[in-house]
Amino acid sequence: MKRLSYFFLGALLLAGCGTQKTVVQPTEPVAADTPVVQKPVVYDVEAHPDVVSVAEAIALLDNPGNAAAIAKKHSYKVAGKYGIYRLDNYDMMMYKNCRLPKKLGTDIYEDTPKPLAKGTSSYIAINSNVLIAVFNNTAFNNLVEQVKGLGFALVEEGYEDKYSNGQTDIYVYSARKSIRIEKVR
Repeated sequence: MKRLSYFFLGALLLAGCGTQKTVVQPTEPVAADTPVVQKPVVYDVEAHPDVVSVAEAIALLDNPGNAAAIAKKHSYKVAGKYGIYRLDNYDMMMYKNCRLPKKLGTDIYEDTPKPLAKGTSSYIAINSNVLIAVFNNTAFNNLVEQVKGLGFALVEEGYEDKYSNGQTDIYVYSARKSIRIEKVR
């Protein structure tokens, strides 16, 4: 009898240890293969004063001709064509508080710009997408908060976390403290 009561006591304890899950039912019928995405909350996030804002970077996708004005506004230096040896080519590289790496040829460098010890170092690489990279956690966390504050929803987690608003995708790469912005194709 004592074993039986311990059994029921154990069963009751285990039944109470489960986690509760809240299920959100969509209001409209959707196809079986369509993921349900909740509307994100939009809020204001003040951009880091030494780094270009995410909103300005998104605007660069539509009008890359404004790059010179944005570079001047935020005191970025501009390198025209910028190729990274065996990796990528950019139409323009803007950098601040950074030094350019060793040049291997005409418009070809061995790597991305390297940070200096002073100030908030960052660079912006522009081609068919816009890449913003920073070198400290405060500036990187501010970029991620701006992405969320602009109403982008987390779509996919992984090597790069993918955020989207349906028109623009933003890929957040934590290991290199960078975000890549591109139009949805």
